[in-house]
Amino acid sequence: MLVIWKANFSGTKEQLQSVKQKLEEIADKTGEKIDGPYYGQEADLVWLFWTKAGNIGLGGKDFLPWVEENKIPIEPVSWELGVTEEEFWG
Repeated sequence: MLVIWKANFSGTKEQLQSVKQKLEEIADKTGEKIDGPYYGQEADLVWLFWTKAGNIGLGGKDFLPWVEENKIPIEPVSWELGVTEEEFWG
């Protein structure tokens, strides 16, 4: 399953690097693959997550409290799911 996550960001290069490192750490912990950030059209940043479990809430439970604790100026905008034919039909 592909998760496309979009967020607005108004921080520094260093903060963006911290965000990237934190998301990679979470992806390693949850067994996901991550790619990004990309610079999007509908939001400042776009990340791609590939997950087999489909439990996209696991990463958010670690990430969002970390954002608040570290005062990172990132705001989730939206997310979309993309599935393969096999994932959709079973």
